[in-house]
Amino acid sequence: MKLPSGICFSLASSTLAENVSAVEKLRPHVDLLELRVDAMLPEEARRADELVRRVDLPVILSVRRQKDGGAFSGSERERLRLLERLAPMGFAFIDVEHDLRAPELDRLIREAGAGVIRSFHDPAGVPSDLPERMPALARTPAELPRATVTPRGSADLLRLLDAFQRLSRLPKVLSGAGDCGFPTRMLAQKLGSLFSAVEDPGTADELYRCRAIGEATEVFGVIGNPVMHSLSPVIHNKGFAALGLDAVYLPFLVDDLDLFFRAADMLGIRGLSVTVPHKVDVMSRLAHQDGSVGAIGACNTIHRRPGGGWEGTNTDGAGFLAPLLAAFGDRLPAGLRATVIGAGGAAHAVAHSLVRTGARVLVLNRSPGRAQALAQDVRAPSGSEVLIGPLDETGVKLMGGFNDLIVQTTKVGMAPHADSDPLPGYSFSGRETVYDLVYVPEMTVFLKRAKAAGCPIILGSQMLLSQAFEQFRIFTGKQYPREAAHGIFEPLSGD
Repeated sequence: MKLPSGICFSLASSTLAENVSAVEKLRPHVDLLELRVDAMLPEEARRADELVRRVDLPVILSVRRQKDGGAFSGSERERLRLLERLAPMGFAFIDVEHDLRAPELDRLIREAGAGVIRSFHDPAGVPSDLPERMPALARTPAELPRATVTPRGSADLLRLLDAFQRLSRLPKVLSGAGDCGFPTRMLAQKLGSLFSAVEDPGTADELYRCRAIGEATEVFGVIGNPVMHSLSPVIHNKGFAALGLDAVYLPFLVDDLDLFFRAADMLGIRGLSVTVPHKVDVMSRLAHQDGSVGAIGACNTIHRRPGGGWEGTNTDGAGFLAPLLAAFGDRLPAGLRATVIGAGGAAHAVAHSLVRTGARVLVLNRSPGRAQALAQDVRAPSGSEVLIGPLDETGVKLMGGFNDLIVQTTKVGMAPHADSDPLPGYSFSGRETVYDLVYVPEMTVFLKRAKAAGCPIILGSQMLLSQAFEQFRIFTGKQYPREAAHGIFEPLSGD
């Protein structure tokens, strides 16, 4: 029996028709199928073998128990009878749990000429004895051991990667479920797993190009918590593909920086984008940092130094300025007066960049203490100043002298507050240039109000792309192919 490999599409719809339709839609991205009969309606499960005759791919039969993260709600006797009835029906492989003793089922599988995948599932974590347990799963040399575990944090991811290393010579299927395990599913072939069962093979194949990932593939990514919503993988992977680079960029959910950096060494990660809440804490792990990190007080980009260790920089400032300079004809007007709404990490990068160009800045924030700390952190050069004010009617009045440019840096305007306005009391005159760093949605309530008043606007997506382009250059030594970014964001038409 030929060993299965590549992208395995896990079919978990409740009806046969839905599963067949899903296969037809995603067929170009799939190498084999796993039919999760436990997820099907009882009357549909009895005719599950029809799928084998309606698709042109090898199919793994699975009837997973609830204790293994499955959905089968009947008795164990009923489950065994279902497996015995379906096993001879043309499935290429039968997934059988490691602790199931069923001589009659074993006989039926042998007579049908199907392969046996002997599996272990841990929906709660990554067992410490995984490297010892995995080789013992298969009862004969012909059986393929499979383990699906569930990393809950950086410690579990490190434990799983250690198991991959220790089991490097064993033919196997090993993967991590959930957000923390996502990198192991995309890096299956690099890590030594024969296949990876995924719910979205189109994304796995087209965006992450996981079929093409091998031992030489360079790994990059973004670390944060949360992080799975990040658009950075879309931006960077499109750039890699356009230039034909053997590289992949992945999201890493990180809850412990020290443990993650050990995992990064095991994966040979070359460079990382850094997002909340790690932009400050990561600084203590750097062997070297450039002036932008100290000036802004945060690091959003790290990469391996040739001599070892991590080097950090911050591309937020450059990413903020690039669209702004383009809007003003590549040079900000002398004496520019700007209001910055918010006093978080993004506001620090914005205020620092503005005062370095000679602008005078007003920072408005609900917490005066944070605004004051920002003003003290941003050392204004001669001729510029940083004032602070509250985010209320008093602040609105102060804006009268600082409204050539208004920059919105808070999360107000993005889900779950997409209908909110960070400064509803301010009336736009049409002369202000308005810049909102929120990029989903592109047109926030704040920007829509400004645009309706006739103000020039700058989208947060422009900053996101600009800072990512600079990160791409740092990671690869190449300029980002701008055409690859087309289509990442919805166009403004209709807003």
